[in-house]
Amino acid sequence: MESRELSNLYIDLSESILRKLEFNSSSKDTHNQLLYLSCVENGLSNLADEVHNQFIDEIEPINEFNFKKKWIELQNISSLAHIIKKEFEVEGLISILEDSIKKIVETADENLIATNNPNNLKKFRMILDKYRLLSDLLRKLLHEC
Repeated sequence: MESRELSNLYIDLSESILRKLEFNSSSKDTHNQLLYLSCVENGLSNLADEVHNQFIDEIEPINEFNFKKKWIELQNISSLAHIIKKEFEVEGLISILEDSIKKIVETADENLIATNNPNNLKKFRMILDKYRLLSDLLRKLLHEC
């Protein structure tokens, strides 16, 4: 399968898992939340590979990196840097995704009672929306180049 197809497949899986989430603190739901976030990570990883294939002469291979490191490396492409840097800001996709994972892991490890921005359906939908916006923007940009 090509990176584009894999990216789309992982996002479809994320959407399917999202429909099953209840945010009820059960272990099954917590596992499904982690599975959802993992699918988004894999989708981002494959999207990064897709983008890299278009700029293969400009940066070193990234296929051995995790999803975040791939996006860090893609910032070295001058025509994409401004788009990708936004995703590392506080309200950016990568930051929100990492925060969501951290909240699940910390809650499991420390049994936290309250957080300042808990994981919920709104936040998880926002992750998918931000993913789609980034994906569409990058694919349109790549298509025009």
